[in-house]
Amino acid sequence: MKSNKSLGTLWEYQFFTKALELGHGLYIPAGDNLPVDCILSSEGSLKRVQVKGTTKNQEDSKGFGRYKIIAGTGHSSKKPIDCREVDILAVYLKNADTWYIIPCKALDGKVSLWFYPDNPESTAKFEKYREAWDLI
Repeated sequence: MKSNKSLGTLWEYQFFTKALELGHGLYIPAGDNLPVDCILSSEGSLKRVQVKGTTKNQEDSKGFGRYKIIAGTGHSSKKPIDCREVDILAVYLKNADTWYIIPCKALDGKVSLWFYPDNPESTAKFEKYREAWDLI
């Protein structure tokens, strides 16, 4: 089993690959203590991106898979992502092979985020950001 750090690196590189395939310019800052994992350049604008992912899912009350992401900073007590430092949260759900491209302001300061990609009738808050690559 891979460590959380190894998986985080894997999600980041999968995101980098997808962004490059879509034609975005990619800048990767040195160091893993920064609030962003990369900066994307597209049509003259820059977007600062934090990447999160998970392989874990649970069943919801209807038997569909649901996924939880902790979208915060800090080691012991998580604080909300600072939208003055991050523009986009990119979330990868491995078992669903699905990306969510979420504007930081849409997080509303929340740290625990739930996703329901296996439920075709889901109206969860972040469903409108599923595969929303056009937001970059």
